[in-house]
Amino acid sequence: MRANDNWRLPSEDELEIAADWVDRLPELTPDERKELESWLANGPGRAAAFGLMRDTQRDTALLEAAERVRAAPIAKRSRLGLIAAGIALVAGLSAVALVRPYLAGVEKPVEFATPLGLRAEHQLSDKSVVALAADSGVSVRYSRGARDIALTKGDAVFDVTKDAKRPFRVQAGDTQVTAVGTTFEVELVSDAVQVRVFDGVVRVNRDGAERRVGKGEWLMLASNRAPVAGRLEADSYQAWRSDWLDADALPLKYVIARLNRYTTQSVALHDPSLGELKVTGRFKLDRPTESLTMIAALLDMKAHPEGRRVYLTPRREPGA
Repeated sequence: MRANDNWRLPSEDELEIAADWVDRLPELTPDERKELESWLANGPGRAAAFGLMRDTQRDTALLEAAERVRAAPIAKRSRLGLIAAGIALVAGLSAVALVRPYLAGVEKPVEFATPLGLRAEHQLSDKSVVALAADSGVSVRYSRGARDIALTKGDAVFDVTKDAKRPFRVQAGDTQVTAVGTTFEVELVSDAVQVRVFDGVVRVNRDGAERRVGKGEWLMLASNRAPVAGRLEADSYQAWRSDWLDADALPLKYVIARLNRYTTQSVALHDPSLGELKVTGRFKLDRPTESLTMIAALLDMKAHPEGRRVYLTPRREPGA
């Protein structure tokens, strides 16, 4: 029997169910994965539907499944309904090309996001883990040759499973951070991108310039200013996971940006130039009122609410 003999166009119901499986794939339990395998094995169009929907998210788990099918005995291939035929995109068979127009416009990455004040962790299909800080988001797109993540807002730590053949790339604004196997953080904060490396080494590219950042180092790239680098405190990763901010002469605007991930009544400045004031101290971000009181006291400022915002202003007028 040739591979294409059992192939057919998936039904709309099969595509819908397959899309649901693909959306939940990174978080499936072992029992749910067995349920998925059973579903795939009991219908000639199901594996094709799953393969096509998986392809729209450019993940490689489908390719690994196909390799397992190829390696299986002939009897097992028949019992599984020739899953390899259903995921013909792996072999580049022409039948898939006929279906691609049917799915035109559905290609999209997998998106993860957190609300104000809450963190979350997500395991990806290669066992890498993305830990999102509060009010943060990423877009994940895996392909055969690369693992691409876009940090759309906020702050995330990436614990990357090593795969030399598929670099792990994080895009944050106009900055790209590349790693093979390491643990690192990328943060979009105000007008800057900050990279912190807790283990291993990453390459940071911006405007054609490449820099290497190793274990225990951080690098901040901001608009219209020279890069700034330094060393991490020994417990910086645990501090991050516990919502602590250790500020060492950190511009106020960056402190405010991080604090605003934890409060619906956002902190703001009437005078943007105040954002360059330097702040030094240790603040608990998930206690925004307490932290704001400390910051105001350190900078001899006052905090006063105006609608949905709290504004920081100097206690004394300039020259007073």
